[in-house]
Amino acid sequence: MKKILAICTSPDIGGLELYFTKMVNYYKDNSVSAVCRKNSEIEKRIPDSRIAISKISIFNILYYALKISKFINQNKIDVIHVSWSKDILFSVLIKILSKQKLLLIYYRQMKITRYKNDFYHSFLFKYIDLVLVITQKLKIEAQKYYPIKNNKIQILTYGIYKPTEIDIHGKNQYFEKINLNTSLFTIGLFSRVEEQKGQHLVIDAIKELKSEEIQLLSIGHVMDENYKSKLDKLIADNDLKRYIRFINFINEPMKIMPYVDLIILPTYEETFGLVLAEAMIMQVPVIGSNAGGVPEIIEDGQNGLLFEPKNSKDLSRKILKIKTDTLLRKNFSKKGKAFADIKYNYDLHFQTINKYLDTL
Repeated sequence: MKKILAICTSPDIGGLELYFTKMVNYYKDNSVSAVCRKNSEIEKRIPDSRIAISKISIFNILYYALKISKFINQNKIDVIHVSWSKDILFSVLIKILSKQKLLLIYYRQMKITRYKNDFYHSFLFKYIDLVLVITQKLKIEAQKYYPIKNNKIQILTYGIYKPTEIDIHGKNQYFEKINLNTSLFTIGLFSRVEEQKGQHLVIDAIKELKSEEIQLLSIGHVMDENYKSKLDKLIADNDLKRYIRFINFINEPMKIMPYVDLIILPTYEETFGLVLAEAMIMQVPVIGSNAGGVPEIIEDGQNGLLFEPKNSKDLSRKILKIKTDTLLRKNFSKKGKAFADIKYNYDLHFQTINKYLDTL
């Protein structure tokens, strides 16, 4: 296998950063080294084979590019893998300064909304050998907006690692801890708390179905305190406080997923929708907004349900349909798992990376 230097200097922790750490940790041998930000969440999750650097700026970018290029030369690195768009310039400079013949791969995981055909981006993309994207929709966007040949844009769907140890009897203890009723139908949300993630749509839907006594467990960092305050007011005004819990980000959300009866992704437009694929693997029924990359995961009526984006009334109808039809829930769980186990196979994902590298 070619030797890879994976670069992600993002200070945050989200889907992009979690993928990066999983990729680096997957290759526990000497085939992958990593560059990350000092004191970042990524650094905490990568115990070995990493170089931690300060925040990149115009004052230090050349210094760090020279430092990393020397590391590349000494360790005979073949490939630079970059995940965060803000690291592309840094990676290009490293490639230019290195004595090694390097391949530069950019793994794009976010929606693309504007043309990148200006002089600056044309310069950067001249040094990129392969752009990998996570969905067919994103591939079409990349072909439209990026100044790079279409044959240099390929799809690499996520690979999802299933937890090996799951406490199927842990629901009672967990629900008691957060003061939820184990006998009530429970919806799970797994995303950051901000308006575009659409938590208010689910609360509005639960309000419409108040007589059904549906609980909501929302897990994720609060990114917008003003929005969270609006949610709290919506909950209080409709006397729903006893049914709804907000929990901060947890490291292994898939272990909690089997505790809920339904998982919803209500975002306005999600590039992919990782939580839906994770839920399918854990055999939990899913509902997602009919936008972005979500329809590439959910085949409406076959392995889950789609609802009209931003439409809480349509969402409430879909929730009620799943809640009241036990056979449908079982069918969605079975078909969803069968689909996700193949489509998002963890080992196959990394085998596909190797295959792409071998063709370059």
